Amino acid sequence: MIRMVQRTEPQGFDMRVSAFTALGAALTMMLGSAAQAALINFTFVALDGAPIYTGTSLDESSALNLDGSTLLVSEVSRGDASGLTPKFDTVSLNPVIIDYGSGAGPGTLPGSGVTVSWTGGGDVFTETLTNVELIDRGTSNQIIVRMSGMVNDSLGAFVDAPIFLLLDATQFGGPGTSNSVTFTNTTTLSGIPELSTWAMMALGFGALGYTAARRRKTHRAVLSA
Repeated sequence: MIRMVQRTEPQGFDMRVSAFTALGAALTMMLGSAAQAALINFTFVALDGAPIYTGTSLDESSALNLDGSTLLVSEVSRGDASGLTPKFDTVSLNPVIIDYGSGAGPGTLPGSGVTVSWTGGGDVFTETLTNVELIDRGTSNQIIVRMSGMVNDSLGAFVDAPIFLLLDATQFGGPGTSNSVTFTNTTTLSGIPELSTWAMMALGFGALGYTAARRRKTHRAVLSA
């Protein structure tokens, strides 16, 4: 004889399942939001108004004067949230002279640093660069400078987010010839969850697994002889 027994759960179990399900769903949504965190990653170049450098050659220079240059956005990487359009939008630089010093870095930019600002997608961005992370003088007639600072925007997507600006200036024909100057602007991810948030996310995933397991047990018929 085969007897079918239906298992029942203790009183209040459904309420606990509902609570865990709601918590799990909310935290899963939070994780999805974190995965879509904003970043800034675009390149701009100095056009017109030949940049002037200090010293006898570019690799020995301590400052670059971009007065008269138009800083045109040349490339925007995937996922970029700057709101800029390549080959159409420009950015502003203040002051127009970037004084990175004569050393190899790290160091501090003079005064209040260098400000890069732009408007994109109805949002106003301002980044303030205050530190020199690295100066590469290893190639004749070329200098690479990596600067760091913070970026903020008017919509609040970036609040004191770390940002890096890489300056790459090259004078292919040597002193007295034209310069090619490129800047690459990059942030780390904005909106990365804090440790407490990660803990809550882990709890959410655990709740989802617990709920699924209990539901399977609730609806399973146990066959016994």
